[in-house]
Amino acid sequence: MKKITFLFFLLPITLFGQLSDSLEVMKADKNVNYKNYEKLLFRATNYIFENPVDLKSQEFISATQIVNFWMNKETEMGIPTFGNFFKSLTNDDKQQFLYIVAMINYGLNQKINYNRNLECKPKKGEKYSEQVDVKEVQIEGAKIVLKYIGNKNNNVKISSQTKKYLKAYENGNLEEIFFE
Repeated sequence: MKKITFLFFLLPITLFGQLSDSLEVMKADKNVNYKNYEKLLFRATNYIFENPVDLKSQEFISATQIVNFWMNKETEMGIPTFGNFFKSLTNDDKQQFLYIVAMINYGLNQKINYNRNLECKPKKGEKYSEQVDVKEVQIEGAKIVLKYIGNKNNNVKISSQTKKYLKAYENGNLEEIFFE
């Protein structure tokens, strides 16, 4: 019986295809370890950006719950939630949450697919907001979320403050205004 239980928890990602099933396995795991669920988190962030916001979809809700679960846990990556772009987003329409998801998605994509670990953690002798990894994760996360919210079919309202960033993104000059 112990071997079956051990295997059940060892293979949460490959054993279950649905995010909702994987979420339940992850929640039930008494010794949850980020490294064991990193690919599941990446899959959840991809799912969010590949589908319109649908609060009636169990899979969409499960994807957001997986992200939320790890937002409150120790991971290998910090999330730089500051700056004018972050402030321009409202959380009434979940824009800030989607931006955080986008930064997680970008960081995990770099780690899983390109073997680059963008930690976004303070480094001695460097100003956090000026660290190369922090700036990269912020701008690339912004591109992901702006592409997503710029598509009206994804059901995300855009605040008037965020529209200037969306316009800059669409015109290819987001970098020029992003770090002002």
